[in-house]
Amino acid sequence: MKKIINRTLLDDRVKENYIFISDIHGNLETLDLIKQATADFPEAQLVAGGDYVDGREHVKEVLDYLIEQKSEGAIVLLGNHEQMLLNFAEKQEHQDGIWVYNGGGKSLVSLFGSTVLPDELRDSEYYRFLKGCPIMYETPHLIFVHASVRPDEQYNDPETYSEIEYGLKFDYDFYRIWARDKYWYSDSLLKMMAHNKTGKTIVTGHTPTAALEGKYDDGRQMRRLSIDDCIVRTVQYPGEPARIFTDGGSHSDPLIYPHNDGNVVVLDGMGKIVRVYNWKHPHGTRFENQ
Repeated sequence: MKKIINRTLLDDRVKENYIFISDIHGNLETLDLIKQATADFPEAQLVAGGDYVDGREHVKEVLDYLIEQKSEGAIVLLGNHEQMLLNFAEKQEHQDGIWVYNGGGKSLVSLFGSTVLPDELRDSEYYRFLKGCPIMYETPHLIFVHASVRPDEQYNDPETYSEIEYGLKFDYDFYRIWARDKYWYSDSLLKMMAHNKTGKTIVTGHTPTAALEGKYDDGRQMRRLSIDDCIVRTVQYPGEPARIFTDGGSHSDPLIYPHNDGNVVVLDGMGKIVRVYNWKHPHGTRFENQ
């Protein structure tokens, strides 16, 4: 049974497999990876984790594909770039021009053939589609969300999210589509990786994984990656569920980083990674954490 509470789609069933893809950013090559994964795991639940627009040229093709997939049962979540699109359409940007600065103009050209005014965007099927997307999808063992939740026992209590930073209130919704180091670290200055006390595996996108760095409070150190090596990464303490980071860097310039095509991740019902599809392994490979 599924129900929506606080823009979270709650599902009390456990599927054998889940296919997760986030941060497509108009990348056509990513769709081929998704299609391969769904062919290999036809009964899996497809979950899209946000940031479909802005970045590369094929935003229209990506959204058309996701609209079709949602009609067939896929779960499509909201990312911060979709929220910026909605804010632009509703003339409620928290910073004037922030969406255009982040690639919104290119997205409008892909969707409509030219830049359009907010009212025209608001009258489109794309606005209506994205307006209806939940922010989080939660199963008995997994949390899928674009950016994060606070990784503690009260992660799903909106009343406990009230921090102010850069003049912005990190309420429950804002945190889930925007937070970075607040989620990564228990101590941002020391870059100490936080524990996961939610009791569930957390799967996110939002930040290219090559940007993730830090250390554990048990002495382990995360390996630093080159900026074009956006592999799937896990952060996990003994006895706790993992936090899985998947953003393959598709928002980057394709001329500079031609192989940042995204990571399609297949998980089992308990949150273990079964297979990963990316440009190096378009037909999938078993996961090896690095």
